[in-house]
Amino acid sequence: MPRKYVQTDGLATLVHHRGATTLPGSPPQADNGRVVVCLHDAGGNGNCFAAVMDSLADTHSPISFDQPGHGRSGGLDSLGSIEAMADHAAAVLSGWGLTDVVLVGEGMGASVALEVAAAGAVSVAGVVAVGTVDLNPDLAGQIEELAAITAGKARRQFDQSGYAPDTAREVYGAAFAQWVLTDPRATVNDLRGQAAWPGAERAGAVSCPVLVVVGEHTEDDHRAAAESFAAATNGSVADLAGAGRRGVVEQPAALAELISSFTTGLGGAA
Repeated sequence: MPRKYVQTDGLATLVHHRGATTLPGSPPQADNGRVVVCLHDAGGNGNCFAAVMDSLADTHSPISFDQPGHGRSGGLDSLGSIEAMADHAAAVLSGWGLTDVVLVGEGMGASVALEVAAAGAVSVAGVVAVGTVDLNPDLAGQIEELAAITAGKARRQFDQSGYAPDTAREVYGAAFAQWVLTDPRATVNDLRGQAAWPGAERAGAVSCPVLVVVGEHTEDDHRAAAESFAAATNGSVADLAGAGRRGVVEQPAALAELISSFTTGLGGAA
């Protein structure tokens, strides 16, 4: 799959895209339908969206990237706040002359997407939120657990929560392969930044359409949080069959169909 590094704020950012490979220093090919920019979850990287991007590639121009300190991008740690991650995302995209992009955010990436849309530095046509979506998440337990790991007081365990009951072993394997690419020190600072972000306040500053995708096996408390996320942004909710909170890897083709239908409803490039 095509990948390239771009220099942003002095950091090498790894960009994943589809379509033809482009020359160094040139933006990814983005002339096929709507540009869909995928923003990863805490501790993730842009390649987590590989299967979703494959399904979108025939009719759209999907792009993702590894945030600093994640995957194979430069930097030793997370940027540490949703605002800083949104600024970085905007800096990556702004030099390419893209307009009316659709932002797809998983978990923490949904918060980043909302912040990008609220800040207005990038022309955003719509936001799709998927995964563990919450404007006021209680992350204290996860932060404490990861802090113990980074201090050498506990062993790192692969998080198997949030999946549908019949999730295939290869799905877990693919998720694990991406998960280990990011240092837990970056992940814990992701979560600290997410916990500190004033989500409810920023949601009110978003004027573009928002779609919140909720897996059919999502637990009741997480479903309620996702529905509150949608209500705060005047957004809508769509169910994703066969998925829990890991729809990006559980049901990538079905998720891509929901994204594509959403972009068609926005008008313009689609």
